Amino acid sequence: MDSNVTVLDQERPFKYEELFFSITDPKSNIIYANDVFIRISGYPTDEIVGELHKIIRHPDMPRSVFKIFWDHLNQHKPVAAYVKNLAKNGAYYWVMALAYPCEEGYMSIRLKPGSAVFNTAKKIYRETLRFEKKKEQELGKRKGMYGSEKFLLEALHDEGYDSYDDFMWDALEKEMRNREVELKKKNYNFFERAQNVPIHLKKLQTVLGKLFARLESLSELHDILLEHSDYMLKLSRSILLLSINAQVSSAKLEGTDDSITVVAENMGMQTQKGEEQLLEIQEIVKELNNLLRSLNFDIISSKLQVEMTNSFLDELSEEGNSKNFNQKISGESAIDLLYDGFIPKLKSIQSNVRKLPRYIRDLRSQVNEIDKFLQVLRYIHTTGKIEVSKMAEKASSFKTTFQDLITEVDSAQTRLDELSEFLYDNERTSSIFAESEKTLKNALQEIDY
Repeated sequence: MDSNVTVLDQERPFKYEELFFSITDPKSNIIYANDVFIRISGYPTDEIVGELHKIIRHPDMPRSVFKIFWDHLNQHKPVAAYVKNLAKNGAYYWVMALAYPCEEGYMSIRLKPGSAVFNTAKKIYRETLRFEKKKEQELGKRKGMYGSEKFLLEALHDEGYDSYDDFMWDALEKEMRNREVELKKKNYNFFERAQNVPIHLKKLQTVLGKLFARLESLSELHDILLEHSDYMLKLSRSILLLSINAQVSSAKLEGTDDSITVVAENMGMQTQKGEEQLLEIQEIVKELNNLLRSLNFDIISSKLQVEMTNSFLDELSEEGNSKNFNQKISGESAIDLLYDGFIPKLKSIQSNVRKLPRYIRDLRSQVNEIDKFLQVLRYIHTTGKIEVSKMAEKASSFKTTFQDLITEVDSAQTRLDELSEFLYDNERTSSIFAESEKTLKNALQEIDY
């Protein structure tokens, strides 16, 4: 924060259609800032370029947020966060920032926030800041900041987020969706006014927009697969326990027919086979969910990066822009760094969308195998009921075991049918994603990467 600035309760104008970015060196000194950043911050180029980025830090921001921010960047990981910034005149402006390492140091792209998640974040920030200041007075700045970070993460957990990463990617996606809604309300179309955007980047922005629109289906697929795979594994262990109980009970019976023992042992053997199949499903689900997570991150971030690139190219084409004055690097170098940010993600998306249909087919095949396993258990249940009927009063424990078995099987069948139908519905979705591979490949060829 600039110590000469008097903080005002006044918001700087920032439109949803605007995007801005800055590039810093490894020590966080600003080496490039685009025109929108210069205008919104209120600092002339020669007053902000060369300064530490904290010149625009607002005192309402918890220090723990920046700790999380830099922890990610120092691990060479992208990070997104809501940030309240301070303009030269003392006014404030909120941004959703996506920052990531680049060749010169770090790049940060910002958009205007306005989703429901933003309101939640502002509330958590206020509570975190109060906690942070209190702990800093009690324990000192360093310990206070660490305590504040824990407080912030617990507050996010209470909102349903398992980690900061889960929160930041959900928040960034929600803000980008909110931005599209706001632009649609205004009938804003970037390409109707853009003067200097190559056709391949227009195509790229369009295809990423379509992929982004379908991200909700990927998120739903991720959540449902995780839920069903966990259930199936618990089911397998439950049935295995029933089979062990049946075998123990049969061993205690004296002078009875061995047929019930054979049924119990068969139940155990089949359940072990079923567990192997269920573990195989869980492994496929794990691999698929990793792929879905990667796709989600890459599509969200590359869409924003491509839009920023297109917006900046258009900005550079306008007469009188200030981009090559008082900057540490040229506008052309800034464009190269923007390209370097999204090119690897496009390659990752291209690779992963090609894999998606195969994973869905493999899962459907495994679901069919589990269906066969449940049919075998139904046969064991029927056989067990027949043998139990011959044992009269000695059969009470077996009767309960086989009743529990069919209850588990019926429940599993319902869940399996739901999963099978869901996978069938998502085969079309996975094919649509796969179809984007060619467009992405052509775009990369035209960019010459």
